[in-house]
Amino acid sequence: SKGRGVLKWLSDSKWDFVLAIGDDWTDEEVVEVLPEWAYSIKVGVGISKAKFNIPSYIEVRALLKEMGKVW
Repeated sequence: SKGRGVLKWLSDSKWDFVLAIGDDWTDEEVVEVLPEWAYSIKVGVGISKAKFNIPSYIEVRALLKEMGKVW
């Protein structure tokens, strides 16, 4: 599952920033295993355990573009 994959990935290194963005039910497995300090975004409508919601992939692209300017 995506959740098990993310747990493995997270355990391989010490991360200071984690961002998960997803648009379907399988991405909820990821959200459920993220550390409390991680950022999670649900794309589209629907119930989610993600901390934030973005209406569509267009806004996701804009967000990532802005984040790229900071780093």
